Amino acid sequence: MLDRSTIVGFILGFGLVIGAIVTQGSLLIFASFSSILIVAGGILAATMINYSFENIQSSFSTFMSLMSVKSVDLRTDMEVLSMFSRRVRKNGLLILDNDIKHLRDPYLKNGLQLAVDGFKEESLDSILTDEIKGWEREVEISINVLNSMSGYGPAFGMIGTVIGMVLMLQNISDPESLGAGLSVALLTTLYGTIISNMVLGPLAGKLEYLSEIDLNRKQMFRIGILSIVEGENPRIMEKKMLIHVDPHSRAEYIKHHEELKIIKKRDEKFYKLWVEQQDKEWENLKEILKPG
Repeated sequence: MLDRSTIVGFILGFGLVIGAIVTQGSLLIFASFSSILIVAGGILAATMINYSFENIQSSFSTFMSLMSVKSVDLRTDMEVLSMFSRRVRKNGLLILDNDIKHLRDPYLKNGLQLAVDGFKEESLDSILTDEIKGWEREVEISINVLNSMSGYGPAFGMIGTVIGMVLMLQNISDPESLGAGLSVALLTTLYGTIISNMVLGPLAGKLEYLSEIDLNRKQMFRIGILSIVEGENPRIMEKKMLIHVDPHSRAEYIKHHEELKIIKKRDEKFYKLWVEQQDKEWENLKEILKPG
C-alpha cells in the first residue's frame, strides 16, 4: 500500500490540475482516448522492448514491498536484537529457534536462522553481504525501469503531437477534422508530461529513497546478527548498530537506556510482547515497557 505522503502528493498534484481545468471549462474536453493510447501504449511498448517481463514485474513488486519501510523504527529493531542477544548469551543460540519464525523481516529472519543452524561467522557474513548486494542490484533495476518509463512519456507525447499535426494539416479544409487533430496534438503532450513528471518520475525517486532506508536497516541487522553469533556484549552491539540511526533518535535511545535500572524484568515483559510490537514505533514501546 502507498504511504501517506505519496497518496497526499498524488491527490494534491492531480487535484490542482483538475481544479485549474474545471474552473475555466469542462473536464471532458481534456479526455482523448487516442492521446491516452499513444502515450500509455507507447510507454508500455518501449519498456517491454528495453526490459524483460521479469524486470518490469519485479520493479513494481519491489516498489510495493518497500512502501512499508518508511514507518519502520530502527530503535524498535534494536530493542528486539538486544533482547535476543541477552537471551543467547545466557542460554545459547538455540534459544532463538522458536522465536525466529515470528520475525516479520525476511532478511533478519533468514540471517538468524542461518546463525541458529550453525553457520560460522565468516560464512554468515559472506551470505548476509551477498544478500544485501543482490537486493541493491534488484532495486537498481527497478529504479532504472521507472526512470526509463518516465523518460518515454514526453517522447511519446511529442510523437502524438506530430501525429495530430499531420492529421490536422491533411484535413485543413475540414474544420471538424482540424479540431480533432489539434486536440490529439496538444493532449498527448499534456498526458506524456503529466505521467512522466507527476507519476513515474516521482515514483522512481520514492523507490530510491525507500531503498536507501531499507538497505541501511539491513546493514544494521547484519551487524546485530554477527554480534549475536560472536557473543559480544549487547551494549557493544548497540553502539555498533546506533551508527545506522539518525542523530536525534540515537540521542533519545542512549539517554533512555542510561536511565534504565532493571534490564531483566524489562526483558521478561518485552519478551511477552515483542511479536506484536516488533514493527511499532519505539516511543510507544518505551511507554509500554515502563516499570510498574
